[in-house]
Amino acid sequence: MKHATVRDLRNHYTKLLAWIDAGEEIAVSRRGVVIARLVPEKGKKPDRVDWEKSAAFQLDRSKLPKLSATVVADLLKDNQGRY
Repeated sequence: MKHATVRDLRNHYTKLLAWIDAGEEIAVSRRGVVIARLVPEKGKKPDRVDWEKSAAFQLDRSKLPKLSATVVADLLKDNQGRY
């Protein structure tokens, strides 16, 4: 369970809504005393990613070549200003 203050609820409600969308319960406190609980609607499953099935997780990085500092510096120089 996540914890938030009344001030967090007022100033950062979008972050708190993202927590609820992810399936988290939030205890809201005022002056250190919990005054409310926000819970996700029952029946809605949280959006979870199974990272073990992702291509990045399954990539065998031991076979990739190691980059030297000069190669990295050249790559950064080539991509400077593109993003």
